Amino acid sequence: MAKTTSDKPSASAAEALKRQKKQARREAKLMLEIEEANKDLKKARKKQSKAQAQLEVRSTSLHTLEAKLAELRAPSLEPAHPSWRAASLTLMETNRLHLKQGSRLSLTKSNTLPW
Repeated sequence: MAKTTSDKPSASAAEALKRQKKQARREAKLMLEIEEANKDLKKARKKQSKAQAQLEVRSTSLHTLEAKLAELRAPSLEPAHPSWRAASLTLMETNRLHLKQGSRLSLTKSNTLPW
């Protein structure tokens, strides 16, 4: 019986050692997974940073193109010569009247623009 009693403490110590080894393997496996996840996260952040930089470049380019388009579409900032505007309106009105009557007014020496 003395041998059986002495076997039990060594058996429980062996089981404890076995459990510790098993836990150490699980921890090591989890640490490897964590390390891999950190690498993936770092890679994803780098990729996101690169994409953000590209987005900003493309956004700036878009705004530049939109500004150029708006500049082309905007009316000229140079004021039209007031007499030209009045003369052109008068000529257009006269042409409308003549078109109603069946004839068309053409620019001749008598009805030229003032400049």
